[in-house]
Amino acid sequence: MSYSITVRVYQRNPNAFFKIVEKGVWHYANGGTWSDKDGVQTLTMGGSGTSGMLRFMTEGGKEAFFVAMGVHNYKRWVDVITGLADDITCVKAMHEYYDNSNPPRAQAREAQRTEISILNLQSRTIAAKYSVAEGNNLVLDIVIG
Repeated sequence: MSYSITVRVYQRNPNAFFKIVEKGVWHYANGGTWSDKDGVQTLTMGGSGTSGMLRFMTEGGKEAFFVAMGVHNYKRWVDVITGLADDITCVKAMHEYYDNSNPPRAQAREAQRTEISILNLQSRTIAAKYSVAEGNNLVLDIVIG
């Protein structure tokens, strides 16, 4: 059974503009794809057990963070990681949600959270919350404060 996560991004503060610089998809459950329609991102996954990730940074290449999202045991999950070094990409980090190389990442997947809010080093809040958290057509709102 396939799943989709529609991702809407809201930016509250005009003192920095964040853009998506990378999209990733994990390969379990037949993997998935990202699509973009009018700035709304949609992750379509082949089944429960896979995920996707969006990496953001400012136009000036600062304040990098990623939002990981997916479906685990037929329930949605989300995680936000801020303060990324330049060499931490979706491709490099995605496996950490599925192996024991970074236990907090796997725990975040298994927690099946519907929301998370993190204050980054620049005192900016990065929040992600499912506004549709049940079913196969999920909606995740990311708010950059």
